[in-house]
Amino acid sequence: MSDQEKHFFPDISDILARKAEGRRENSRKTFGEKIAMMEALRERLEPFKRAREARQAKRNKPGE
Repeated sequence: MSDQEKHFFPDISDILARKAEGRRENSRKTFGEKIAMMEALRERLEPFKRAREARQAKRNKPGE
């Protein structure tokens, strides 16, 4: 196998460790805190949803 054929993948262990810690932190939160997180996520996503709906409406205009 030549050097060109070898595939090296970056070390993502730090990313996986942060994800695991985030899961542990979320598991410690109360139900109310988790609901608040979901509401905040919905608010952040709202502009993207409106933009998508506008694009879809523009694309699906009848008579064009």
